[in-house]
Amino acid sequence: MDEVPEVWRVKVAVTLINPDSLLATDYLNHFNEVVMLIGMLPDMPDMLPDCEAWKPKSYPEHFLNAGLTYGALAAEAYAHMRRHSPPPSN
Repeated sequence: MDEVPEVWRVKVAVTLINPDSLLATDYLNHFNEVVMLIGMLPDMPDMLPDCEAWKPKSYPEHFLNAGLTYGALAAEAYAHMRRHSPPPSN
């Protein structure tokens, strides 16, 4: 996306959503969760079922289910960004 419209900058101004990319780093916490679980396995092998139960979530799924005050806005901003961004180049 070349330029984030001012209306979106205002919407995300008081959140942890980056006003330049309309993305929030909290999505990485979803993956950090399983990395931490795997790191605990040598000392706590009983955590294996938790590791096996972990499933990846899409960006919108994560934010809509994370209980964050700005979760719905993050999902909406992501949808806007996806519609207005060029496809990735190979």
